Amino acid sequence: MRTVCNSGPLIHLARAGYFELLRLLFGRIVIPPAVYHEVVVRGRGQDGARELEGAAWILRRIPRRKDLITALGAFLALGEAEAIALASERRDTLLLIDEAQGRRVAERLGIPVRGSLGVLLQGYRSGHVTDLEGAIARMRERGTWIDDEVVAAVLTAAREGGLP
Repeated sequence: MRTVCNSGPLIHLARAGYFELLRLLFGRIVIPPAVYHEVVVRGRGQDGARELEGAAWILRRIPRRKDLITALGAFLALGEAEAIALASERRDTLLLIDEAQGRRVAERLGIPVRGSLGVLLQGYRSGHVTDLEGAIARMRERGTWIDDEVVAAVLTAAREGGLP
């Protein structure tokens, strides 16, 4: 399965100290140009910029569905629109995205989605993340807003082995 990633998970997992978890879980990751620009160019010196710039396993691809990017651009940021368009080009694609509106749009298009906490939970279950609660705390300390109920659901799922 191919994995396309939006900016949020790149930034948030870098904040948690688990940027490499993306490579460990998914191998190669594909991002559109707007995501690279948001994280590396506009985000120079911020969380995720250095990590993304040095990650040879993250490939940049230009989405072909310009019509979809234009349509989504009416209510989503360019990075989200490009990531969704790129993910929509192949059926066997997982989209890593945190923003609620972008997730809803992707799901309506039939694209499976997972957020930063879902990636951390998967890493926890596979043994790559040993302190899930600490990783979430680091994300929050560095500026990632996460609803308390979502955190509680993820930690409960980690304890019980279910889905958040």
